[in-house]
Amino acid sequence: MSDAAIITEYICDELLNGERVEADTSLFRTKLLDSLSLTSLILFLEQRFAVRIGPMDISYENLDSVSLIVAFLERKRNATP
Repeated sequence: MSDAAIITEYICDELLNGERVEADTSLFRTKLLDSLSLTSLILFLEQRFAVRIGPMDISYENLDSVSLIVAFLERKRNATP
């Protein structure tokens, strides 16, 4: 299963009670998700993908859609420690 599919499944099943979203659906600007959902999403991403998401990483540019999250995770994986 691709990263995008894993993330989409988590968001739809755990945070949106089965409501479906597309890869480019805005999650926060459209208020589909709120701050409590954001916390759950960050914990999921950190645990599932073994990344550390710091306060400076939390932005619309990184986390507002599945496609942005996948790109963010790719950048985190490729970052030099």
